[in-house]
Amino acid sequence: MAVEYDLVIVGGTPEGIAAAAAASRYGARVALVLQDLEGERSRLIQQGLWSLTATHPLATPPPESMATPWQWAKQRAALIADTLTRDTLPQLMVQGVDVIAEIGKIVSDRPLTIATATRRLTTRKLLIATGQSAIAPPLPGLETVPCDTPATFYQREHLPPSVVILGGSPTGLGLAQWLARWPVKVTLITANTQLFTAEDPAVADWLTAQLRADGIAVQLGAQGVAVSQLTDHPPESAIAVQLETTTITAAALVVAPRPVPDLEALGLEHCLPRDLPLKVNAYMQTEHPRIYACGAAMGGYELPAIAREEAECAVHNALLWPRRRVNYQTIPYALPTQPPMARVGFTESQAVQRFGPSAVLVARQSLYDNSTAQWQESTSGFCKLIAHRDGRLLGCHGVGPEASEWVQTVAVLMAEKTPWWRLANFPTLPDSLMEILRQAAQQWESDRWQPGQWRRDCAENWCNWRRNA
Repeated sequence: MAVEYDLVIVGGTPEGIAAAAAASRYGARVALVLQDLEGERSRLIQQGLWSLTATHPLATPPPESMATPWQWAKQRAALIADTLTRDTLPQLMVQGVDVIAEIGKIVSDRPLTIATATRRLTTRKLLIATGQSAIAPPLPGLETVPCDTPATFYQREHLPPSVVILGGSPTGLGLAQWLARWPVKVTLITANTQLFTAEDPAVADWLTAQLRADGIAVQLGAQGVAVSQLTDHPPESAIAVQLETTTITAAALVVAPRPVPDLEALGLEHCLPRDLPLKVNAYMQTEHPRIYACGAAMGGYELPAIAREEAECAVHNALLWPRRRVNYQTIPYALPTQPPMARVGFTESQAVQRFGPSAVLVARQSLYDNSTAQWQESTSGFCKLIAHRDGRLLGCHGVGPEASEWVQTVAVLMAEKTPWWRLANFPTLPDSLMEILRQAAQQWESDRWQPGQWRRDCAENWCNWRRNA
C-alpha cells in the first residue's frame, strides 16, 4: 500500500530534531510533528541561567533597565536561546522536512496513520521522540497546593525567598544548587538514601557534600506524609511539607520526581501494549516492527548526548538495514551540577561485577594538586579512571570545571580501543586541567615499573649489561 512518508517523527524534542536532520541526509521523505515542544530552546534557557549564575551569582542589570537581577538573567538567557535556535526549524524545512506545528495522534495501524488538526499522514515507519513529563507523587494535599516542576519554575517572574524541592531527579538537584547561588533558602527532600543513585558512589558522595556546602538542607530517606497551604502564615512560610519526624515550611514548592515518558496523547493503544515505558530491542525498535523510539520516551532521565545517538541509530535502522546498535559504553554525558559532573562507561562497582576485582584498575586524581586549578581557585573536584588489566579503558568519572572535556577525551579513546598506557603518555600541556587524565593513568604506569615487575627487571638487567659491556 502506497504511503506519503518514509518516516514520521513525533516530538519536537532535541532528539526529534536531530532525527529529522539525519533522515533528510538519507534523502527520505520525512515529517516532524512538534507536539507543542520547542526543541532545544527550554534546555538552552536553563543552561544560560546556569552559566550566568555561575559567573555572576547576583548579576546586576544595566543601569537603564528597571528589571530585577532575576528578570535580567531571564531576558539574557531567552535572548541567547532564541539566537541559537531561531534557524533550526527553517533549516529543516529547507532540507525537505515537513515541519508540522501541531499535535499528532496515531489513528490507524494499516497503513500507519498519524492525524493532526489539519493533516492525515501515512508512513512506512514512525519514530517516537516525545520526551517526558513530571508526574506529581501521590501525596495527600498536593493537589490543593500550588506547585511547580523544575521546567515551570524557571518561568516565574520573581524568585521566592525559600523553596522545598520534593524528589531527587537530576533537574531537581540542579535547580536546588542553582537556587542556592542567588541565594534562596532551599530544602531538598528525597525518599532515596543516596543522591545520584546511578552514579559512582565516590561521585555521588562528593556531590551530596557539595550540595550541603552550598547551604542546601538535604533530607535523605525522608518520606513525605502530607502537604498543606497555611493561609494564616506569612508568604515566606505559606506551604508546609509534613515528614514523619518534622514539618518544613517554605514560600514555594517544586515537585521533581523521576519523570515518566510523555505518551498520553499519542494513541499508542492502536498498535502497542499500554505498558510504560516503551520496550525496545537493540535496534531501537518497539514491539511494533514499524515503530521506533528514542530518548526519554523510553524512560529514564533526559540525557541529550545519549538521546541524540539513539535518534540517529533509530533513523538508520528505520530507513536502511536494521542492524545498527547504540554503544552506550562510549557515550559521555553530564549532569547539571556546579562544578560540572560528567561520566562515560562503567562505575567501579559495575566493572568489578562484570570482570572481577582482580582484573579492574582504579585511579583517582584530585584537582588540588593542579597548579592551574589552584590559580583559578577551582580545586574542588577530581577525576576517577577505571580500566582493565588487559589495557581496556572501562570508564571515567569527573567532577570539576573541565570534567566534560576529560570525559569526552576518554570516550574517544574508548571508541578507538586505545589502551590505557597510551593515556599515561598523553600529550597535554603541563599544568593544564587536562593534565589530570595523564596523571591518573601514570599511577598505573608507575605500578608496572615497580621493582619486582618483569618490565623493571628487564630494563635494570639491560642497563647493568650496558654499563659493563
